[in-house]
Amino acid sequence: MDFSQKRVSGLLLVGALLLYGLFAVYVERKLAAWIQDRQGPMETGPYGLLQTLADLLKLLRKAESIPATAVRGMFLFAPVLALLAVVGTLPWLPFAHLSAENDYTLWLGISVLSLEAVALFLGGWSSGSKYALLGAYRLLVLLLAYELILGLLLLTILTHYGTFSLVQITHQQADIWGIFQSPMLFVAAMLWFAAGVMIAHRAPFDLPETESELVAGTLTEYSGFRFALFMLAEYIVMLLQAIWISYVFLGGNLLLFAPVLVIAQMVLRWAWPRWRPDQVLALAWRRGIPGAFFVWVGELLWQKIPTWLCYLEP
Repeated sequence: MDFSQKRVSGLLLVGALLLYGLFAVYVERKLAAWIQDRQGPMETGPYGLLQTLADLLKLLRKAESIPATAVRGMFLFAPVLALLAVVGTLPWLPFAHLSAENDYTLWLGISVLSLEAVALFLGGWSSGSKYALLGAYRLLVLLLAYELILGLLLLTILTHYGTFSLVQITHQQADIWGIFQSPMLFVAAMLWFAAGVMIAHRAPFDLPETESELVAGTLTEYSGFRFALFMLAEYIVMLLQAIWISYVFLGGNLLLFAPVLVIAQMVLRWAWPRWRPDQVLALAWRRGIPGAFFVWVGELLWQKIPTWLCYLEP
């Protein structure tokens, strides 16, 4: 594929992500309404389909205010960095037709995505608001926890597949999905899903944005276009986590599993009560990180079983 074709494919993919963001917000509103026994958006367009578009236009028309105590340059750049981080992950996905295929696509994609959390931290820290600053500090603690969990899970994946290439990982699941190849991978998939919810800063692990405690947390001082950028980045992070789980553990069946996993993250937000900060950190540090470590050690032992069986042959 030449450069012009890649450029067109990239623009189409970014446009598809914008449409996905609009549709995902609508779906989540309908799911929330269903869980809470109400109708949700109904008036703007058929079945309320245009409600999200109307809200987006309202956000774009809003005047943006910059706090007098904010670090202006960083405050303005943080939302752009968040969106650039999630869009910068796309070239490391095999279906993007932009992929620089190598043996490290999964690791590189996760590394680039981590900049989204950095952008959110910088946005909260530079806002000059005590609520945003508290949200930024909470995000930093949560970031250390889930990055360690993901790091150990990546070691488990490398131990099992011998590569971080999503293409090669998918090929190794041609006959049977990864979660059925090893019991450790089944547990790893569940841990990855939980860590993915933390990465997306979604309830019940939304420590940086707890509306009932910190107004809007790291996003307290944001409005208008830049607030919309942060929201779009959050929904794309949800999609990326679903895509990675589908590739690594479910044989690369994106059309089947990615929508289901995104909807599962939405349902979790509205069906599960928010955890207190101490509960979230206890889950991550006392269960998540040790659990991911034992999964890695278990996978190392699982890989040795065929060798040990050779010594039992008569």
